[in-house]
Amino acid sequence: MLVWREAMSTGHAEIDKAQKQFIAHINQFETALRQSGPDTAIGLFLTGLYDQAAINFSREEKVQRESSFPFLDAHHREHRVLLDRLAGIQNQYQAMPHKADHGQLLQDLAGLIKDWVSHHMVQSDVMLRRYMPHHPPHQPARARP
Repeated sequence: MLVWREAMSTGHAEIDKAQKQFIAHINQFETALRQSGPDTAIGLFLTGLYDQAAINFSREEKVQRESSFPFLDAHHREHRVLLDRLAGIQNQYQAMPHKADHGQLLQDLAGLIKDWVSHHMVQSDVMLRRYMPHHPPHQPARARP
């Protein structure tokens, strides 16, 4: 089970929310894999994931442009690679017979998830935090004596 930690924060609430949702989606996939088997679990995991990832990546890149993030081009290439890998896995799954052995597909999917979380989210995305405008924490109003 994956757990989102504050150290993974990008400093942008919408991006962090999307990443928390992605981690929850991965955890749901693991549960479905145990309970329903690979065919159902993979199908549920992949449904809508490409479109949602593309939306999230577009949002990230918009925030990066607005924040003058110096690694935008490299980050965009990472997004493209992740989406291409995801599309390849989706194509494999759709071409696979219903009762086929999903071993290789599961390995490919596990590799994608690992790279997405441990490299992209934990290493690349968190670099954005340094370029986000920082607001002082909210201070409660003091009562007058």
